[in-house]
Amino acid sequence: MSSDESNQPKKSFELSHLPIVLKAFQAGVQAALTDHKRRQQSVVVWRDGKVVEVEPEDIPDFAPESAEEGKEKTEHPA
Repeated sequence: MSSDESNQPKKSFELSHLPIVLKAFQAGVQAALTDHKRRQQSVVVWRDGKVVEVEPEDIPDFAPESAEEGKEKTEHPA
């Protein structure tokens, strides 16, 4: 194996896993935003090339089942 090949990143997951990864990511973001809103804490986001603080009352409400749905599909049996 050449040194060029050893420097290449290894493929860590199949593209077929991408929808599962995206749903898990979305569920995590929704859970974090819901938690910030519940605790009356603002969040900071990147919007239109600027850092913007979003007040708790401006954080959208998410349906409880949407966050749980993503969680259920990403859990693995022990």
